[in-house]
Amino acid sequence: MKPSIAIIGAGLAGLTLARELSEHADITLFEKARGLGGRMSTRRREQHRWDHGAQFFTARSRAFKTLLRPFIDSGAVVEWQPNITTLNPEQAPYKRPWFEPHYVAAPGMNGLLKAISPGLNIALQTRVETLEQHQGKWQLFDDKHEPLGEFDWVISSAPLPQTEELMPFEASTWAGFGMLPCYALMLKVDDHDLPVWDAAQVNDSPLRWIAFNHRLPGRNRELGAVVAHSTANWAAAHLEDDQEQVTHILTEHFCALTGVAPEAVQEAQLHRWRYALATEVENDPLGHEPQGYVLDSERKLAACGDWCLGGRVEAAFTSAHRLAVQLKQQGL
Repeated sequence: MKPSIAIIGAGLAGLTLARELSEHADITLFEKARGLGGRMSTRRREQHRWDHGAQFFTARSRAFKTLLRPFIDSGAVVEWQPNITTLNPEQAPYKRPWFEPHYVAAPGMNGLLKAISPGLNIALQTRVETLEQHQGKWQLFDDKHEPLGEFDWVISSAPLPQTEELMPFEASTWAGFGMLPCYALMLKVDDHDLPVWDAAQVNDSPLRWIAFNHRLPGRNRELGAVVAHSTANWAAAHLEDDQEQVTHILTEHFCALTGVAPEAVQEAQLHRWRYALATEVENDPLGHEPQGYVLDSERKLAACGDWCLGGRVEAAFTSAHRLAVQLKQQGL
């Protein structure tokens, strides 16, 4: 009889883990949101779309390239070759080259997750609030303390603070890991009002990144959709500020940096990512790379995610892939 595994979170890490263990265990994924994605989610409003979390990803490891290959062949993942610039309030813009392939999912960043997920048992809009162990099984309960089932293993792929709160590990387990906030400003602007470049790295500003989302491959180029991300430091300092005021301030900075007239901004939305960016994870004293996951084989608990390896989309995959390999090696 196969062991049962509850995986909390249906972002890239959770889906990767479920996909790689599906032949070895009966798996249920629990996702608190209405859809897949986590920080690879896509916001929709009428016909407009904003990829308000991750904007792109790279593929450096052989394992991640292997995962992506069929999705590149099918068009679900497309290489992005933008005209990218660097902006600074006090300096003239200058072109910024990229020296490795960058990819996006189409028609939205959550398209990769939708391509990975068929055949997986996913419970959406289900928040796992507590765990209790009884006779060798883990019992899960939602935020109304209604039972969600019992499982041999529980693995969290949720952001670090949520994992830390939920999973019964010692506090010292999380030493060396961290996550930082970010604001995502989403604007509706006609394409003819925007500069000719496609994306910009921003320096010396509350904003750190601007992309004309509708110019990404697979999007509707006629529906102007801008995504601008704040710096982590600015977001942390203003995390509890009035959100309308935050929207106004960031929109003003966007207009000043790009030359877009304020009246050209037809609509502005804001998303507050409390746990957006993972801090760098240091090597051990001997210089060994972090293992990339947290595992307690005796109690059958584990955690994985991009925060285990210092961020990036590929880090989420790598963390889950390494954990899956370890679990299979030890026979779950």
